[in-house]
Amino acid sequence: MKPATNAAAGTASIPGVSAPASAAPGRAAAPAAPAPAPSRPGARSDAAPARAGAAPSTQAVSARLLAAETPARPPRPSARPARARADKYRPQIPPAARSAYVIKAKDPLMQAQPLYRDVADHAGLGWQLLAACDWMQCRAGAKYSPVHGEKLGKVNADGTSYRTKSEALEQCAEELAALAWSVYGIDLGARGYLSVRDLANVFAAFRWGGLLRRHRTSAMEFPYSVAGLTAQHTRMRWPNIDDPRAPDKPGGRFRLPFGAVPVVLFLNYPATV
Repeated sequence: MKPATNAAAGTASIPGVSAPASAAPGRAAAPAAPAPAPSRPGARSDAAPARAGAAPSTQAVSARLLAAETPARPPRPSARPARARADKYRPQIPPAARSAYVIKAKDPLMQAQPLYRDVADHAGLGWQLLAACDWMQCRAGAKYSPVHGEKLGKVNADGTSYRTKSEALEQCAEELAALAWSVYGIDLGARGYLSVRDLANVFAAFRWGGLLRRHRTSAMEFPYSVAGLTAQHTRMRWPNIDDPRAPDKPGGRFRLPFGAVPVVLFLNYPATV
């Protein structure tokens, strides 16, 4: 199995943005970096600390820089009461996407499920989200890292190297949580299940940082997140934004039959409307 390519998944760098070499997850970094992940409301106090001496991947550093450039949303009125119980989302995934999942992704994801559960429980997030990252980045290859899509043990351009699958998954979990919070204010450590829209936002932040928000584009148009979600989400293209830092070719064809959110739903995550 080969690492993911730029046209599909696994790209680790964002052209046009230089990443500071000294940045580390959850610690003081360049001025553009967001607040440390443990400061998120609802974050688990027993979650694993950042690995000593480990730098965030080029993808994460670049995405955080893009996130920092995104203008903050104006405060919303707090009068809207939260619903006691959100309605459960009813998947409408087309047969072609469902068949592709069964043929290509189901077996490797099921075989790795105990590892996803162990790492995700340690990190304080849903194991299905971690499994979706692993599939989108490196097709859940046992000898590949989901951080860059590279082979385990390979030294990356940013100097990082992940020798075990669990180490690479831990890094992905840290980046997933930090970017979801810094770009969209989504706390992956909070109780309750995410809506389909929030799931789409989480994976959009993981892949493109704050670019979609900067260009006022919904994550429901982002194929990495929602390809194959419904019949309207087929034959999708990357958002055709005018920004040289996009890590995937804007306007280019998205080659995979399904994105991250359908993977999460296939794994029986009880998403809400």
